[in-house]
This record gives sequence, structure tokens and C-alpha cells, in this order.
Amino acid sequence: MIERKGRRPQVFRLLRKTTMIGRGKDTDLLLPDISVSRHHAKIEQRGSDLVLVDLGSQNGTKVNGKPVKERVLESGDQLQVGKFVIVFEQKAARKVEGDPNEKNMPRYSLEGERTGFLQKVSALEGEGSHSTTQLSEDDLAVVRVAMRTQEHARIALANEPQTSWSIGNHGLRFGKGGVPASGMGLGGSARIEREGAALFIEKLGGLFFKITVNGEPVTERRSLQSGDAIVVGKTAFIYTA
Repeated sequence: MIERKGRRPQVFRLLRKTTMIGRGKDTDLLLPDISVSRHHAKIEQRGSDLVLVDLGSQNGTKVNGKPVKERVLESGDQLQVGKFVIVFEQKAARKVEGDPNEKNMPRYSLEGERTGFLQKVSALEGEGSHSTTQLSEDDLAVVRVAMRTQEHARIALANEPQTSWSIGNHGLRFGKGGVPASGMGLGGSARIEREGAALFIEKLGGLFFKITVNGEPVTERRSLQSGDAIVVGKTAFIYTA
């Protein structure tokens, strides 16, 4: 599963004995960002094992936060390739065609990704074909935080913590059609939205209701921290990540 800040996670199935990863147009798993080398890494089958091999990439390849040159993959491993996080999952083999579960599986797609600039820097020849932007440790930390936030961020009723809602990649809405909250006045609406690794809460509209975070009224878009006490209308929530 491939995760990227601000994007919906996508699934890429490993169907070949060797899968080339990079931003070059001749790769199998194309990651279109200049933080990724043209030929960044590969995953190859060796007997019953799948082995990740870094191909001398400029930013390196990490597994579970640690740089690797070569590593046998285990289910649940988190691979970091440039600004992309890839979660490796090993499941029992199943038919590629005709599987009833296939129609609901999200597919890895580059639709809308390959701008003219990315096509240029992904070229195999000519000016710019070897350019790769190097990521700092701060950049890599942002990617890791974004992934953890996306996976774990949720709100729960303060007096009933077993009742909770995952915030996910697209945020949450309060009010009609969203998370129920009492005392939202006339047409009250609010939302929590994601921006990179951060989450924000804001009032969208309505009369005679308010939002507070840790007792302070929210009058404009406000960032959230894990443990914040949120009251929407008359309903209290706790945010955790």
C-alpha cells in the first residue's frame, strides 16, 4: 500500500519476480517525485522471500525508519522511498482474474500526477535526467508524522470513549450527514480537515452554536494536538493521534 501526504492510499500488487521502484518511466512502480531517484530500489523474489534492495539512491531507502541496503521484507514493514511511504503486506496468494474482492480494491494510478515538469525529470536521457532532490531529516520526519496521524487520528465522545470516529485522509464533518452533535443551533456545521501532517478544526456556518478547544472559543481555523478537548455545540469530544 502506497501512502503520500495529501493523497488517498493506493494498492500495488507485486506480480513479478522483480519490481523496479523509481521515478524513471521504465520502472514498474513509478513514484513521480524528484525526491525519488530514477532507479531507486527494487523488490525481488528469492525463493519464498521478497527482498528489498536499494540501488544506490541519493536519499536512500528506509524500512521502519532505518536505512537499509538490502532487507528481507516482513508483513507490516514500512518502506520509505523519498516522500512516499509504502506499507508491505504479505497475504495468501489469490487469483488475479475473477476474484470477487478485486472490484473493491483501490488501484495504484498515476492519473493527474505526471505534469510536464515530472515527465522532464523522469526522462532516461538528456538534461535533468539524473536530477534528484535530496530530503532533509526534517522532511522525512514530516512524512512519518503524516502517516502516523493518518492511521491513528480519531475523535471520541468524552463521556463514552468507546464511541469514536476515525478522521482518515479526508477529515470529518459535524452536523447533518456527519458526526452527530447536540446543540448546533440553526444549520450548524463544522469540520476537521487534514493539511499534511496537521489537523485543523473550523466552524463552517450556522447560528446559535459555538466550538471550543480546551475551553477556548474557536473563532477561526485552529490546529489540533493529541489530547485536545473539543466541544461542538453541547457535545464533548477528545482528539487523539
